[in-house]
Amino acid sequence: MTRFRWWAISAFALAFAFAEAATVLFLKKLYFPEGWRAPFHPIPPDGLLLEQGREAATLVMIAAVAFAGRPGAREGIARGLWIFGVWDAFYYACLRALSPFPAGLFDRDIVFLIPHAWMFPVWVPLVGSLASMIVAVFLGRPASARRVLG
Repeated sequence: MTRFRWWAISAFALAFAFAEAATVLFLKKLYFPEGWRAPFHPIPPDGLLLEQGREAATLVMIAAVAFAGRPGAREGIARGLWIFGVWDAFYYACLRALSPFPAGLFDRDIVFLIPHAWMFPVWVPLVGSLASMIVAVFLGRPASARRVLG
């Protein structure tokens, strides 16, 4: 596997995190004008379908960037996990920088809507992001380094 440039996919993930946070802030104001806090009322059905489509498009964009240039499967998966981890972690950092949410790691959030709403404290997706980045680094290492590490 060739060594890929982490900075380019990291720059994409950071910019995408900001764009996603800005979009979500607008959507939260539209769907939850009384403020964003649990318990959350349901998103109207037409809005839910649109949101699920946006989330599916997000995953497609991450995969498209990860596999741009036709890397091997291992490298493409490493790139995708890295982009996902950086994007999701910085998404929450951008939300916090642009709004009062999340106030803390135990604030509940709707973290995903496919196939239904997944609600967790903010620390759960952050741990998932960190795990994705760790696995990405391991998968992105040259084969000789992976043998040494186990």
